[in-house]
Parts: sequence; C-alpha cells; structure tokens
Amino acid sequence: MRAAVRRPAAEEIPPAAEQVFVADLAADFDRRALLEGVDVIVHLAAIAHRSASEAEIHRVNVDATARLAEASAGAVRRFVFMSSVKVHGEDSGEGSYAEDSPTQPRDAYGRAKLEAERFLADLAARSGIELVLLRPPLIYGPGVKANFLSLLRWVDSGVPLPFASLRNRRSVICLGNLIDATARCAEHPGASGPFVLGDDEIVSTPHLLSSVARALGRPVRLFPFPLAGLRLAGAAAGRSDAILSLTGNLVADTSRARQLLGWRPPLTLDEGLAQTVPWFRLKHG
Repeated sequence: MRAAVRRPAAEEIPPAAEQVFVADLAADFDRRALLEGVDVIVHLAAIAHRSASEAEIHRVNVDATARLAEASAGAVRRFVFMSSVKVHGEDSGEGSYAEDSPTQPRDAYGRAKLEAERFLADLAARSGIELVLLRPPLIYGPGVKANFLSLLRWVDSGVPLPFASLRNRRSVICLGNLIDATARCAEHPGASGPFVLGDDEIVSTPHLLSSVARALGRPVRLFPFPLAGLRLAGAAAGRSDAILSLTGNLVADTSRARQLLGWRPPLTLDEGLAQTVPWFRLKHG
C-alpha cells in the first residue's frame, strides 16, 4: 500500500503503508513515484472549505484529479474517485438521490466534483481504465470538520437549539462505513460507475442531535421554531446552505451498492458516533 500525503508521517496513515510526500497534487511533478507497481488508485484528495475561492476549489478538485487520472491511464487497472452526493443537489425533496438522478449541484464544490466525474468518465471511455465513483452524503467520524464539528460543539455546549419541530429526512455516513465501502469498490470485480452511499439509518435533525447528545453524555435541549423563520435567519446570516443542510431532506438510495456489491454498512449511527466522541474529546474537549 502506498499513500500520497501532504504532511510527512501523517498520523492517519497505517504504519505499514509507504508514504510519499506530495505538497500540492495539482502542481507539475513526476507522478511515476506514485504509480509504480500500483493496481488500484483511490483518490481522496479534495478541498471543500467555504473560504476557498471557486478557482482554488476547481484547481484542487478538478485539475489535480485530471492530472493524476491522465498519468494513471495505461498504468493502473482501476481508479476509485471520492465524489459527493452534492453532484445531485442539496435537497432530494420527498424522494431520494440514486445514481441516475439528475445532476444539479448548487455550490462550487458540487460543480467541481461533477466536472471531475465527467472528465474521468471520458478518460475511462478512451483508455479502458476501470472507473468507480463514490457519492457519499455528510460524513462524520474521527477528524470530522465543518458542519458536523459545529453540531458536536453546539450539543456539547448545552446551548438550546431551534430544531424540535423539524420532520426532515437525511442520510449521513460514518467514516468507518465509508472506508468499508471504498475498500469493497477497490476490490470487487463488479464495481463500476457511480455508487450513492449512506448509513442504514435515515434520520431527522432532532433524531441526529439526540443521538449526538447521548453519545456525548449531554442532555439535548431542543425547542420548536418555524421552518420559514430558520431559513430567513440563515439567509440574513449568510448561512443559507448550512441551514438547508439541517432543515431539508437529503436521502441517499444505496440499493445499487447493496445489490451489485453485496455491501451493507457494518456500523450503526450509534456505533459511528461512539467512535467520533473520543476523538472530539481529545482534540476539542
């Protein structure tokens, strides 16, 4: 196993893995050191920070992916790309997102992931490299950042939250389940094309907050507030997307992965949160 890392001796990498330091995957450099003797590439590198410019998001998520994939064609058998359910949009309405759902990304990150997917599909058609595209929803687990880290902090602080009356439906996926699905897609002979992924449980925001509180050993303090008021407040604060992610529906239809790969998420929501909390206490407690 070989891992390309941005920081030498990255603690997340298994000790048995060979580490190759790459400061900037989008830069000009000889990629043969990454590819020699490699049969399958799992491409995880990406940037999703809200503070990043659209140009930087495109450079990292599209250009770096394209350069690595071009170097891989003819050198490796399979390319597994970590995309996002965001290629389909931000709200699945009363239904769910499946692999053949329309692609309607709403932000720079989703647009970049979709552009990278399309480049890879074209390259695969031309070169014959096996292509697997993974589309997970919100990921939680050790090392989590952004919205889910904020959620952990809110619940841990005991601050009352205005989500008691929500009846939305959302898919999430814990890191352990995503790793398991990625390994299956790297190894399974039938793995090909896109796979929408998610935990078994589909949760409402109140259910998710209550589960997080239970894992943290904290009481959950929720009070009702009109949905329109929440979204108006989010727009006024410039956080419309964050509020949508807490109040809207985003359900992942994982039936293709189940039927074609025989994949079932090995961890429940509570088990995934139980793995997240010790890391949170260590790093942010």
